[in-house]
Amino acid sequence: MKKKKGVRELKKRAWKLFSIYIRLKYMDAETHTITCYTCEREMSFRNAQAGHAIGGRTNSVLFDEDIVRPQCYRCNVALGGNYPIFVTKLIEENGLKWWENKLRNSNKTKRFTVNELEKMIEEYTKKIKELENEKSIQVL
Repeated sequence: MKKKKGVRELKKRAWKLFSIYIRLKYMDAETHTITCYTCEREMSFRNAQAGHAIGGRTNSVLFDEDIVRPQCYRCNVALGGNYPIFVTKLIEENGLKWWENKLRNSNKTKRFTVNELEKMIEEYTKKIKELENEKSIQVL
């Protein structure tokens, strides 16, 4: 009998798919390049990362599509998220009240269940396949 996967393993799989989805979502369909949200450097799919506007990658923000954008390694890792630019752009796009709400909710405790993570994996696999068709690229 096959052992059921636990929350840790499923969360890792869900994150991998979510990261692929974010990068594909913002990929240029013609050139297959991705622009870093914070420094606007163009890069390939493999060189892009999914960066968060709120640090810590807690469960409450880990899969929040509203605050995750493609970033280059320099902005996401070396500059620690490049938050001054990241946050300023998000506030310009969505408003200060929206941002304050995101910050407030980022402190809430969130625990994932096996079922939630399995649904996420299914959902992001489907979304990736749709984007692959739309952008004529295969990443899975």
